[in-house]
Amino acid sequence: MLLSGCVTTTLTPAGGKVRVTGNPEAVRQCQFIGEVLGRDRMNGGMMGQSAAEENANRRVRNRAAEMGANVVLLVTDTTGFSGSVKRGEAYKCGETKP
Repeated sequence: MLLSGCVTTTLTPAGGKVRVTGNPEAVRQCQFIGEVLGRDRMNGGMMGQSAAEENANRRVRNRAAEMGANVVLLVTDTTGFSGSVKRGEAYKCGETKP
């Protein structure tokens, strides 16, 4: 009997506070910290593709948080049959008050 399962990346509490955007204006007044990369391979058709995309997103957010960033500007966001790759720029932006 062959068992297969999905390995998921857990979003850390700090990663959960990182905002991801595709809008360069959102980081105009922010401090650039560095580049981040998140990737995941796909396993199991369209559902695997969705899981790979989510795992790559979580990896980008977790890595940015480890670097001290709170915003990621996505530069590349590719998802296909082999998996998902997200490349971004991590920034530390001032806290905004509601």
